[in-house]
Amino acid sequence: MTVSPKQKNLDYWGKLEIVPDDLQHLTNHLFETEEPLPIKQLTRELIVYRMDKLAKAEEARKAEAGLIYIPKKTFQPGDKLTFPELDEATGLVMNIREGDNPGMGSFQVIEIEFEDGTTKEFAAGLESHALNQKNYQTGPGEEIKPEIIWKLFGRQINSRLRTSLENQSDLVRIGNAWFPRSLLIDIGAGHLNIAEAILDSMDGGPIGIDDLIEQLELTDSDENQELLVFSLNYALQEDPRFDEVGTTGQFSWFLRRLEPPEVLETPLYLRAEGLSPISDDLDDSTYELLDNIDDELSFTADDINDAEPADSVELTLTYPHWRAGSLPVTPLTNQVFPSALESHTIKIAFIDEQTQQVIDAWIVRDKNYVIGLRDWYESKSLIPGSIVQITRTENPGIMKIQPERKRSNKEWIKTVLVGADGGLVFALLRQPISAGFDERMAIAIPDVAGLDQVWKNRQSKSSVLKNDVMRMMTELSKLNNQRHVHFVDLYASINVIRRTAPMDLLEVLESSDDFFHVGDHYYHITEKA
Repeated sequence: MTVSPKQKNLDYWGKLEIVPDDLQHLTNHLFETEEPLPIKQLTRELIVYRMDKLAKAEEARKAEAGLIYIPKKTFQPGDKLTFPELDEATGLVMNIREGDNPGMGSFQVIEIEFEDGTTKEFAAGLESHALNQKNYQTGPGEEIKPEIIWKLFGRQINSRLRTSLENQSDLVRIGNAWFPRSLLIDIGAGHLNIAEAILDSMDGGPIGIDDLIEQLELTDSDENQELLVFSLNYALQEDPRFDEVGTTGQFSWFLRRLEPPEVLETPLYLRAEGLSPISDDLDDSTYELLDNIDDELSFTADDINDAEPADSVELTLTYPHWRAGSLPVTPLTNQVFPSALESHTIKIAFIDEQTQQVIDAWIVRDKNYVIGLRDWYESKSLIPGSIVQITRTENPGIMKIQPERKRSNKEWIKTVLVGADGGLVFALLRQPISAGFDERMAIAIPDVAGLDQVWKNRQSKSSVLKNDVMRMMTELSKLNNQRHVHFVDLYASINVIRRTAPMDLLEVLESSDDFFHVGDHYYHITEKA
């Protein structure tokens, strides 16, 4: 079956691989423009370059193949013809005679000898024929405009080009823009030392790149300013003293050694054995349950980064995040948090909607948490289980934050009591509540220092998760007559003593004979256990 030129075109772009010639062309293009270009612009340039190459190759092919056979055309003996309808077969015109068919009018019959030695006759000079309406001029580099190629294949070509660029050394990147290494403006050690001193005087920063250039007195330089910005950003990026902490499109620098300890090292309460994504094999009800818990350990980076923006979200604090003064970065919260192309850390601020207090905070993207809210949690008398609302503002690096409103009163909620021996007891006690809360997740912690000591003691010895689950199930089962424990209650409680992903907890419950699922996500300790 003959493949249409258009389909050949689509196949070509769908299977496009980046080759050294492509990278050389893009390098030359950057030399000519003398300015850094983003990856999308380089991809578009690559598409235009490939289309130009294909068009030239097609012209050469046509010259080699000869004339295209179309019934209305006339030919001469010795002409080389290409027959698109015969899978691009080629042959020579050997003889010409007049046609003899009164119903078809005047025409000629040409005898063609093909490359395989066979001969066939075809009509020529025939004005009325269906093949006269076909366009055989399209080659792989023609017909489809660059905009269409970008729309259909831009994302995958962009991804392949980025990978190829990362694996070469002639072009360097800052953010999402590339430039030849050899054309970078030299930023000496002296300028970097002054930059460190400037940030030191600012308690670490942050400082925007334009302000830094001004303080370094580089604004009067005769150099291309856009290239100067790129070169300074690149020099700072390659120096381990500095950390880029701006949101996407905003370069802002901080002195790494003056970043909060919780940014440089994951807080004790957020440390887990590893990522435990939600399984695809769960029934819909269980999947929805675990998804709604919104634990950052349940999601891959792709899950989180695919989140669509939203104006506002609500989330429930777990004990680890309440104690660390943090928030999780999940598909839910990432709808309002700002993005960054490469930065693992982003300096942000929250504004208390009630008091207008500004709270400095940090997004630690490679660990999926936001840190800096411990004092605010205390000022609002929040507890594990409290519901917090976060709202976007026009500035992506600034968000509004407030607890879910609730009239202050006392509620019967789970309360953790720490014994002198470090043992934990759960009891239902009346506790003062000043914000909306999730009943299953809510846990009062009267003795924070005592519970801190429990965490510290547990760091020196390993503890089997199943054993901790059994202890928690035993305690929680005392709080109701049926002695059943809901999964969410158990998840919230187990995280009071160890950082545990929902999926890890579920696997313990489902794989052990000591626990029995009684329905609706309630579990019971078996008589055997």
